[in-house]
Amino acid sequence: MERVVVFGCAGSGKTTLSRELATRVGLPLTERDALGVPGSRDYREALGELARQPLWILDGAPYYEDDLIYGAADTVIFLDYPKLLVLWRVLRRTLRIELFRRPDGAHRPSGLSVWRDGKHPLRWAWASRQARHQEGHALIARPDLADADVIHFTRPVQARRWMGQLRH
Repeated sequence: MERVVVFGCAGSGKTTLSRELATRVGLPLTERDALGVPGSRDYREALGELARQPLWILDGAPYYEDDLIYGAADTVIFLDYPKLLVLWRVLRRTLRIELFRRPDGAHRPSGLSVWRDGKHPLRWAWASRQARHQEGHALIARPDLADADVIHFTRPVQARRWMGQLRH
């Protein structure tokens, strides 16, 4: 495992798993949200640079550069958890961020009024979970991933067991 993509919907635990995996196996971690606006020139250049590196973990789907990143990946981890679980996780994270006014990765305190915004993580998880589920299943069947190890977790306990088997 040298080039890893961690994919899943909002609230699936991509960042948590990516961070723990990076610590356990010693690979550098890149959070997709830190690369800029998906589709922008800076974003595409950053993903191109990442794909050329020998070792990496990408936390999040490589939107607009799928072929480049998935073509370079040797491992893809698909977090495909039930909708109620991911909604609970997003709600818990959102409340923690808002109550304690501390950012968590790409998520920043923004006040409760933004919950009405269709792009709020809770609404986004609700609206996009099925699309990520379908996207993940299509990903499993991609010909350019035929030589990659595609790991599909449908429950967090599966990911924890797998992680427990990895060497530090």
